[in-house]
Amino acid sequence: MEPKKTLSIGIDFGTTFSFCSYLEGDEIRSLIPVTETYAIPSVFFDDGKQKAFGRIAMRKLENSRTAASVVTSVKRRLNEKGVILKAGDRSYTVKDVIAEIIRHLVLDAVKVAKENYQIDFAEDFRIEAVVTVPVGFSEPQKNLIQEAVSSIEMPNGTHITVRTMFPEPVAAAVEYFGARNKKNEDILVFDLGGGTFDAAWVRSNDDETKVPYEVLDQEGDPALGGDDWDEAVAKWLIEQYRNEFPDEELTPQNEAYFRREARSIKEELSETDICYWSLELRGNVVEGELTRAQFEEMTRPLIDRAIRKMRALTDRQKGKKPDHIILTGGSSIMPQVLATIAEQFPDVDVRSINPAHAIANGAARYADWLRQTPAEGQNAAPEKKQHIKLISSHAYGIRYFYDALGEFRICILIPRGVQLPYSAETFSYTRRLNQLESVFTVFELDTYADKDELVPEKEGREIMSIALTRSNEREIPVHTETIETLTLSEAELLSMRAVDHINGVSVEDTVSIKRK
Repeated sequence: MEPKKTLSIGIDFGTTFSFCSYLEGDEIRSLIPVTETYAIPSVFFDDGKQKAFGRIAMRKLENSRTAASVVTSVKRRLNEKGVILKAGDRSYTVKDVIAEIIRHLVLDAVKVAKENYQIDFAEDFRIEAVVTVPVGFSEPQKNLIQEAVSSIEMPNGTHITVRTMFPEPVAAAVEYFGARNKKNEDILVFDLGGGTFDAAWVRSNDDETKVPYEVLDQEGDPALGGDDWDEAVAKWLIEQYRNEFPDEELTPQNEAYFRREARSIKEELSETDICYWSLELRGNVVEGELTRAQFEEMTRPLIDRAIRKMRALTDRQKGKKPDHIILTGGSSIMPQVLATIAEQFPDVDVRSINPAHAIANGAARYADWLRQTPAEGQNAAPEKKQHIKLISSHAYGIRYFYDALGEFRICILIPRGVQLPYSAETFSYTRRLNQLESVFTVFELDTYADKDELVPEKEGREIMSIALTRSNEREIPVHTETIETLTLSEAELLSMRAVDHINGVSVEDTVSIKRK
């Protein structure tokens, strides 16, 4: 067998755990070392002397001398700017930490492929990856993750190629359909992970004239996940401790200890109806019990948030019912989840699929499809080029000043829920003679407004500014018409093209993008 030149993998970069898979023939292969068993903790450690990630970095949290040098849940910190970890002469931004975690994840994956599956790699082999992201993530957040992964240099000097960013619940749907060869089914995925919640309505088609899989709708909450259940129990534990020792000061390391204990209690209550717990801090001991009923009562607002998202999605389907609701994500194994969904959707069959690994496995299947996709320009039947129709998770528009209104409004160019990729154009005019620059501000919105609808600025989030810089080698009349084209790729990454029309001639100048 010739040495493998490319390894196409699926990466589930999770808030608490990450996983990596690839597809060999019809069989999914795990690329996680046996020492990690479940998955690799998305944790990074650097104290200036030693670097560690995963399980070893997790252990550093238990030592007060090293805990401050540990970064956890970095996926929830994508909006933070500047340095988040200082280690000797090394400084890390959020993007740097993501790159470190995924670099170690991929290096372990290559090692597992060599040792467990006897894969012989060519010296210049490359890694191609499909990286999953939550539905609710903004375009700049997705772009940051893609840039972090693309920046990773492998030991042989090559860089990881990100084929696409892929919605997490859709990846789980691909795994469900792929593993069972299901056709003509509608499923609703309920994906509750460590840090995010997502839902997606996905249809499979066996009509050869159609794309095999089609996303009909999706919803997400990027700030809802198992970590929030842990936090609720941790706050309760702190209350119990303060009731006994009201004068004790708690450090951030102490609070991290309570969160670790809270997670253990949560996991135990997934298997038993009552948990007897014991806390020991600075020689102080507090003991007690927590029943599953009490746990579910204190966390009910959290599961209710997820159900509201599910209801919003199903309401938009105007009475249609899915064939199945599919549970995935590590936090979906809580009995509270199944019981609540069965109560809220009594007429729909509920199933669970490989909660920890379904997303990575689905991404691996999609990575294998992309590996087989003909390059641009090759003659292939259109239906063979596209395996799944994705949709936009947000709306996007450009802010303009409208003289008739006397105010700024956002003009919607890309509505929420349209099939991807999608392009739309609008126009504007220069206001000054020889205006060498025009700046366009792009907003992301949660609204379902129609294309070309004007929306108040306060309804959107500014995500980038785009500068069109014109050459000063020609005269630019006042009221020069500029056509702006906004494109959202299949990976939900934005790009823009701007063309001026001067004296009947189209002129395309330099466009530069600055993301927030």
